Amino acid sequence: MFQMFIRTMCSTTIKKKPPIPVFGLEGRYVSALYSAASQNNELELVENSLNDFQTLLTRPKVVDFIATSLIPRPAKAKLLMDIAKQAGMPSTAVNFLGLVAENGRLKQLRRMINLYHTVMVAHRNEALCEVITAEPLDSSTKQALTAVLQKFVKSGKNIQITEKISKDIIGGVIVGFENKHVDLSIARSLNKYRELLKQPV
Repeated sequence: MFQMFIRTMCSTTIKKKPPIPVFGLEGRYVSALYSAASQNNELELVENSLNDFQTLLTRPKVVDFIATSLIPRPAKAKLLMDIAKQAGMPSTAVNFLGLVAENGRLKQLRRMINLYHTVMVAHRNEALCEVITAEPLDSSTKQALTAVLQKFVKSGKNIQITEKISKDIIGGVIVGFENKHVDLSIARSLNKYRELLKQPV
């Protein structure tokens, strides 16, 4: 399996191309990963397992492990693959981690994982939306917000809302989706009024 993944990486033609263009070093790895995961019917499994693995990459010991040149690349690859297997990651993800380590590209791994997630969002035809409120949204408000957002994204895209709670905004809502940002928070309004009051009469 590892050798098959290497052949996919080295191949000039990717059997299953990502739904959006990806560029650079990270793009080449992600294209091969998407192709291999698609062939093995592991697209979603790979995404979920790599997202979980992403949390490990911020730990100090893991950061040191990635940065050190004292451990040979093959040893790094074997250790990462062993960890991935023990964590129950799908074979495509295991081989991907091994290849990235073997090629000395671990410093780019986080960007590769983020890019793969972006590719999968396009694969599912999703429009990601982050909503920040002072209190959790009830189901009716969430449905109404989804209906409004649907008018501002391309037809056929599925709205995927991620909710965040922040007492700092006091009330109202801040919405971010695609390249748009709408701040309807009470905190913003109060700041606006404060600035107006500071102006000379």
